[in-house]
Amino acid sequence: GGFQVFIPLRYQHDFVDMKDGKVRNKLQARTTMATGAEALKTFAVSRLLFDNVPHVKVFWVMHGVQTAQLALQHGADDMDGSVVEYKITHDADDFGTPNKLGREDLLDLIRDAGFRPVERNTRYEILREYPGPDADRRESPQPMRV
Repeated sequence: GGFQVFIPLRYQHDFVDMKDGKVRNKLQARTTMATGAEALKTFAVSRLLFDNVPHVKVFWVMHGVQTAQLALQHGADDMDGSVVEYKITHDADDFGTPNKLGREDLLDLIRDAGFRPVERNTRYEILREYPGPDADRRESPQPMRV
């Protein structure tokens, strides 16, 4: 029993009024979204504090692909997000986060961060293992995807 995973989610303070389609932001005057550095600190501290939770997941759609890649080096061991179009947090944030990535895009993100991607089920049982980072690709710095 117990928890399988902890997922630090980025606070989204905007919402769209369904009546007129306009963005309403009641808290923006008093709050701000976490920066990438603050998010990475959250992942690192989460890994330390939740030592009894086996996995820390980064939701790339909410944090963006650059922060998601870095989160893998700051305590996260699982990257998740829709492989098809995802509009909820994409429409709410103002950071230009992509709302879709293909399987190969996700595999490249993980490899470019220096890790070997694996496909797993909800119980964290490995279903498929993919090749690790490409040494030739790692010799020259790869641009972070935006």
